[in-house]
Amino acid sequence: MTSGNEKSDMVSGTGTRYESQERFRSLRGIREEAAAVLGTRDWDYLWCGVGDEVTVAWNSDRFAAYQLAAPLFAGIVKPDTSTTFLGMTLRLPLLIAPFGNDAVFHPDGHLAVGRAAASAGIAQMVPVAASYRLEDVAAASAAAKVFQMTFVGSDRSVQTMIERAAAAGYEYICASDSPTLQWRERLIESSYSPVRSDPDVNFGHRGLEREALEELRNFSRPRWGWEDVRSAIRESPLPVIIKGVQSVADASEALEAGAAALYISNYGGREVDRVPATIDLVAGIRDAVGRDASIILDSGIRRGSDIATALALGADVVAVGRLAALGLAAGGEYGVRRVIQLLEAELASTMGRLGCSAVGDLSRRVFTREHRGKSGPWVW
Repeated sequence: MTSGNEKSDMVSGTGTRYESQERFRSLRGIREEAAAVLGTRDWDYLWCGVGDEVTVAWNSDRFAAYQLAAPLFAGIVKPDTSTTFLGMTLRLPLLIAPFGNDAVFHPDGHLAVGRAAASAGIAQMVPVAASYRLEDVAAASAAAKVFQMTFVGSDRSVQTMIERAAAAGYEYICASDSPTLQWRERLIESSYSPVRSDPDVNFGHRGLEREALEELRNFSRPRWGWEDVRSAIRESPLPVIIKGVQSVADASEALEAGAAALYISNYGGREVDRVPATIDLVAGIRDAVGRDASIILDSGIRRGSDIATALALGADVVAVGRLAALGLAAGGEYGVRRVIQLLEAELASTMGRLGCSAVGDLSRRVFTREHRGKSGPWVW
């Protein structure tokens, strides 16, 4: 028998009892709390995509197509979820994806995200569109390893921003393509505009030059080409990760340009609708570039089993943006830390049942026989 107090700290499952003193016991609970805190308009800002939001749905739904095979009498009691990536030691193969306007979700924004990431043993990618100066986020925690920026404007403005990140202690640059106008219908209908105390916090005279900022806002100048990217990587004092890879051709161009890593992403379905889910791309890209290339994957990660699936198909690590923002909205630094802890617990549970003692054991052998060896999009 258990007392009433003991029952309040226990969740019962079939054949298992999960004890917890934590405020949030599941990712489902964090999502529900975040939805209640944010309200409809800010929730739409977090969760919306472009157009009919087909890719937003595909990003998460397509994980279910990859069926896992759980062998009998092969379970691992305490699998090791740790890994190293680009010289970073990670408690689990997870990074915080760069998401902007973080103060919408909590006043401490990426300051809290970084502290949570550091305490949970992972790294943070900090966006140029953060609500705080990149120097302040770097000073808040040791997790701020990667600074994400857009390759836009003049070569000099881009190098100035990279040099500023290097001086602040960042170890890598994550470079993305210059944006196009995004047709986010939910936000258009509500005339939504996120409010920050200083919208130019990482721009202006200390960052991208003013003309580059205007280009970002007005989409008024030609986008960069691969030759521009090659030149920027050659001149950069920091190694550069290329974000937005969505094809073997993209991956090849990025590696030839000197990229330190490939970041497979469709930006959570927030840039172009009806592009393939990233999970359907990773195997084909891994087969094309070989084992030596470093690969990050984001867009659609919602569970620890999703992390296992992505790694089994060829990613080295995954990144989460929306989940981190959910945690931030639900409980600030604590909420983000709980997101990471719960993902770790889910990943360990999945790995253990699949008979994987370490993340390096995750390969296509964990899928059911008819699904092994598949690569490329839309294979089922």
